[in-house]
Amino acid sequence: MDTVVPGSPGPELKEYTALLRRRWRMVAAGVAGGAALALAGVLAVPASYTSTAAVQVLPTGMAEFTGEKSGRLAGDVNLDTEAQVLRSEEVSAAAAALVAEATGSPATADGLRENVDVTVPPNSNVLEIHYTAGSPEAARAGAAAYSEAYLDRRAERVDGLIGAHLEALGGERERLEEELDRVIGASGAADPRAEAVRQDITSVSGSVAPLAALRETVEPGRTIIPADLPERASSPNPPLWLAAGTALGLLAGLGAAVLRDRTDRRLHDVEETERLGGLPVLLDLSACRPERGGRTPGLLGEDRAGGQRVQSLVHLIRARSAGDAGRTPPAGDGPAAGEEGPRAGRVLVVAATTPGRAGTAAAVNVAAALARTGSETLLVCADPRSDTVGELLGLPEGPGLAEALVDGEDPAGLEVRPEAAPRLRVLRHGRPGAAAPVQDTAMADLLGLLREQAEHVVVAVPPPSERADVHAVAGAADLLLPVVELDRTPRAELAELTAAAERFSVDAPGVIVLPRQPLPGPPPEAAPAAGAPAAGRDGTERSASGIVRVSETPSAPDPEAPEEEPEDEETVVVPADSAGARR
Repeated sequence: MDTVVPGSPGPELKEYTALLRRRWRMVAAGVAGGAALALAGVLAVPASYTSTAAVQVLPTGMAEFTGEKSGRLAGDVNLDTEAQVLRSEEVSAAAAALVAEATGSPATADGLRENVDVTVPPNSNVLEIHYTAGSPEAARAGAAAYSEAYLDRRAERVDGLIGAHLEALGGERERLEEELDRVIGASGAADPRAEAVRQDITSVSGSVAPLAALRETVEPGRTIIPADLPERASSPNPPLWLAAGTALGLLAGLGAAVLRDRTDRRLHDVEETERLGGLPVLLDLSACRPERGGRTPGLLGEDRAGGQRVQSLVHLIRARSAGDAGRTPPAGDGPAAGEEGPRAGRVLVVAATTPGRAGTAAAVNVAAALARTGSETLLVCADPRSDTVGELLGLPEGPGLAEALVDGEDPAGLEVRPEAAPRLRVLRHGRPGAAAPVQDTAMADLLGLLREQAEHVVVAVPPPSERADVHAVAGAADLLLPVVELDRTPRAELAELTAAAERFSVDAPGVIVLPRQPLPGPPPEAAPAAGAPAAGRDGTERSASGIVRVSETPSAPDPEAPEEEPEDEETVVVPADSAGARR
């Protein structure tokens, strides 16, 4: 099988953009849903306000006693420790008392601790106190209370430490003075031990003065940014929430679109058809626009862009036909040996992959385009859904393929020439309710007869999912063109047609792509299964094989005529193509 396989085995960027075009509704629904949920959250969540106060923590000069230089430092103070001290139970209890005093409503230490957050800006000795409440006033009161309570507790702690050291030094000096009195009383003032005690007393006294001065001048910290009154709510933040909701909705929509596309086994665009089907797209009519009040594709003329694309396809078909000498007529029906017989036509099977009008519409346009090139072209409607032929060519229902196969009628007498395509001959499917037994062996004989009467025989067959007609005619076909209906054709249907072409050694050069068509109605009800011979008015018996049996039996006896001996019945077998003459 002569096919052209696309080079890229994997999806490219255009595949993803095509996915977005196919699933844009799902992506848009995800974005809209995310934005709607974010808006609902903005409206449903109570507003909260955050006030911020900044406190500068200063060294106290008591680092060796307070442990301010332990751990990670920002300057001379361990701000990690101070941040934990600020949220401690002691400071929270003092802040609760201040909040209750400022707002007139009771507050608890645990309640305040849940709403306060402390941050430390890089390379600074500043604590930023963020307090969140349901109103701007409550937020400011909480932040101010924490900053004040923390500085008060820190000042009390430093003052307590200095006082404790001063008290300890005073006690040490009193002990040394008592010891000096004992030494002088026992040994006299000239005793060396007395001089040593005096030096210790002097040392202790020298330490008291700096601590006393530090106690009066120390500043453990100060508020550099007072608590502000929030002008707008910190949460929910409508722009942030809407942006986040939209982004999350977009991600959800994209994920759902990708998942839906990966689980969808249908073909959606030309690139995907070539990549997954293994055949090039020879005719792309997916961009054709319907005429006003019509459906696409209609009967495409040479004056339209879609019609020119069809013409390019039929020129390819004619070029392939030119390289094939065709089949010679069967022995006995052609010229004598040594004479050059007429060139047999080629059978082109246009196989649908979905029920409906797609396959027949493609076959009608290909056949009409072949006829416009001057080729003697015959369109055979083997698809029971033949309403598309009447729609595009303006043909009424009438006898056709079913009558030729079942009743053995001459197909040449059943052909019609539509006014929309005067050079085209059409063999319709049959009268309403008639079912053409395409899978009967007579179909191959009929195609052999028709190829002698036309340069190109275009056969429109239904999809393999409905009937196995394409397999029945593949053995007599020269060319197979699958018709892909975007967004409806399953990948398996195209793969089945490709495999059938390979099994029957039929040339499948590529596929025809059509846009999504309207959903088809129920298939026409078939007539009773053909197979039993059908007796005609003249005593003939027509079988589904297309062979007409003529029984040479005497007419009804005349009552007044002399009685004669009955003769044996003679049966004459007449081929279907000469049945009309025999009758």
